[in-house]
Amino acid sequence: ATPTPSPTPVIYIVQEGDTLAGIAARYGVSVEALQRVNNIANPLFLQIGQRLVIPVGQQEALAPSELLPTPTPMPIGIRGVAFYETPVGSLHCLGEVVNTTAYTLTNVQVRVTLFDAEGTPVAEGRAFVAADLIPPTGRAPFSLLFTVPPPNFVSQQVALLRAEAAGELAERDVPIAVEEVTSTPYGPQIEISGFVRNMDPSRVAVVVIVVATTYDEGGLVNGFRQQRVEVGEGLAPGARAPFQMRLTVYGGSPKDVSLFAFGRAR
Repeated sequence: ATPTPSPTPVIYIVQEGDTLAGIAARYGVSVEALQRVNNIANPLFLQIGQRLVIPVGQQEALAPSELLPTPTPMPIGIRGVAFYETPVGSLHCLGEVVNTTAYTLTNVQVRVTLFDAEGTPVAEGRAFVAADLIPPTGRAPFSLLFTVPPPNFVSQQVALLRAEAAGELAERDVPIAVEEVTSTPYGPQIEISGFVRNMDPSRVAVVVIVVATTYDEGGLVNGFRQQRVEVGEGLAPGARAPFQMRLTVYGGSPKDVSLFAFGRAR
């Protein structure tokens, strides 16, 4: 018999601001698959320039007994969901999840399904939220783009697909405060600037990421951006660093803006 050719491996070079969850969502693979193929023990630690093998197509080759079951999602809320048509005809879904549990969560993923008039699913997509860890009462936005949405869809549904307790991973998170925030509208964009401060009494944050979410008058998410802050060799305990970002907002100037930041120790 003719042997089945192995799929050509995809190599991804980690860029500034990347997260393992974001890379997994981009290529449609699981975080666990990326960890397994690249021998990554902690999904929160990536290095700029690091080469990752993307196991595209390998999941389908696994026997049923080898497939890892999706953990039962923790109960969390989904709110602020909105759909926007882009200038090129794509459909952009934005929203956020809220951690209503007593645990810090990780690997939080949602599924967006489009239905036709008969209630039949005609398109589906999955997206991880913009934070590797969500503390209790915390929230994090998500984004999913349907490049060519089906013309016959008339309704949609957003559901929680997975959310896991972070366990020991949460202990490696460095608390970061966001201070002196200002925002200035620039047409369809908004510029946000401020400072981040390391609130940990002893650990240096070698990576600091700021996430900004904007809302319209009805509380629907109409924009968000995740950006890595330049901290040099690291942000020392009590020290702070400036940040500045621009993000595109649907429907004009936002009614409200929410920011949070998180850090990672070495």
